[in-house]
Amino acid sequence: MVNEVFTVAMLVVMAIGVFSGFPVALVLAGTGFLGFVAAVWVGITDFQHLGLIYLRARGVLTNESVQFTSVPMLIFLGLILNASGIAETMFRLLGRLLTGVPGRYAIATLLIGLVLAPAAGVIGASVITVALVAYAPMMASGYAPRTAGGAVAASGALGVVFPPAVMLFFISNVFYLRIGLMYVALIVPVLLMVMAFAVYFAVTLRKTVEIPLDTPKTNLVSDLLFVLASVAVIASIPLSIILGFATLTEAAGVGVFGALLVALARKRLSFSSLNSVTVQTSTMTSMVFFIVLGASVFSLSFHLVGGPDVIFEWISAFDLTRWELLAILLGVIIMLGFVFDWIEVLLVFVPVLMPIISELDFADHVGSAYFAQIWIAGLIALALQTSFLTPPFGYALFFAKMAAPKGINLSDIYRGAVPLVAIEIVLIVALISFPQLITWLPEMALGTADMPQLIQR
Repeated sequence: MVNEVFTVAMLVVMAIGVFSGFPVALVLAGTGFLGFVAAVWVGITDFQHLGLIYLRARGVLTNESVQFTSVPMLIFLGLILNASGIAETMFRLLGRLLTGVPGRYAIATLLIGLVLAPAAGVIGASVITVALVAYAPMMASGYAPRTAGGAVAASGALGVVFPPAVMLFFISNVFYLRIGLMYVALIVPVLLMVMAFAVYFAVTLRKTVEIPLDTPKTNLVSDLLFVLASVAVIASIPLSIILGFATLTEAAGVGVFGALLVALARKRLSFSSLNSVTVQTSTMTSMVFFIVLGASVFSLSFHLVGGPDVIFEWISAFDLTRWELLAILLGVIIMLGFVFDWIEVLLVFVPVLMPIISELDFADHVGSAYFAQIWIAGLIALALQTSFLTPPFGYALFFAKMAAPKGINLSDIYRGAVPLVAIEIVLIVALISFPQLITWLPEMALGTADMPQLIQR
């Protein structure tokens, strides 16, 4: 009974603190420490475990196998590509290449979201960058406000789950999966999503007459080379990891160097822009690591009071099937994504739910226990991505409104997002029914040679 009281109390205090607007990292660390002190006072644990909090926090950031050093480089990579103006160049180029294709500007907007994947750790940066180059031509071509707003929001949310997005690093860390396999696991689902969105826009916009872009005279070959170079820089990170040429940190470092070369070649690497990107990277990295530390303190204290066991007993009492548990889990993840940032969901709530996740035995459905974990991790990533686009609380929707020109209201963006969310839900159901859509590429990348070591792991 005491453990149940502590479990509820810690969750309630944490929720109140987060909703109050107090810094999340301080809420997590403070709740964890106060919960630990209270647990010592009633005799659930003792002060000898106090050192575990320090060791846990220190171990998280110094563990070489986790490679947290790659996080600031991935953030910097995305921001420097944004500063290089590659989004505008890519949109202009795609507008030319897709001439005659219905909904070409909406489709071009979607493709930009994939290029900006490294910046998707900060979804606002991706959405606003896309909005600045895509809203005007779509509105000038007679797109309905809901269509333009939905396309911008969807584009900004796409990169959240497309390699080498920062969020995939944290998901692989939470599930103890190889980052290379996590990267390739989401390639097919995201490409299917882009194709489904593109078909939707092509069908609904087939009668729209899109005017040519009024752009300055540029060298088509030069534009193409810069876009290809940027795509190569981003693609080199997951490819070098999958092929075993580099670790994540090494690959991210090479990617940053390539992004700097692209920005330098485009004459966008001024001292002012570099200083701005560096400051943004430092701020975002500090925020991420502070939350990581706070989540580590909260998670350890929550385990010491038996919180995960209590939650598992509560849910087990309902005697639900594994499919019902999976549906509830994904629904909870989507709802949590309405009010919490993805890093808070992954570092705080998913570990709390991990005892339940670990009991979801889908080895017979997927083919093996390890690939079942990859499959579940991929579904959780897509559920989080869906939450960013789901009215009325999706983060991408709010950022799409912030950068919207006059005439586009938040209600318009909501209406534009609804059919896209429906497409995503259908896709998630398809991925549940056909797990090979997630596991096929990881199986190909892994090969049979590593299977014995993987099973032992």
